[in-house]
Amino acid sequence: MLDISATALTGDPRSRERIAEAICTLLPQMLGREIEGASADTALLDAVGLTSTTGLELLLRLEESMELEISVEELDRDDFETIGSLASYVAANLLTEE
Repeated sequence: MLDISATALTGDPRSRERIAEAICTLLPQMLGREIEGASADTALLDAVGLTSTTGLELLLRLEESMELEISVEELDRDDFETIGSLASYVAANLLTEE
């Protein structure tokens, strides 16, 4: 499991990069195949073939592996355009315990 907590990510300017790295790690595990040259610019829907179902599964696995909670209230198809766009959405929509 990745050793990144929500506390470490909140306010961290590198959180988007850390989340993108976690996505790049999780995708091959989920899909059962390597994603050649996966980076923030990799198209999730076109190049990787992510569907709405696998997109939600990816978010659940991301929450579990990084021990965070993500708000999906504003989530839409555009957020799944690339690994970077999804990482940006996640970084901006972390829920914190109050």
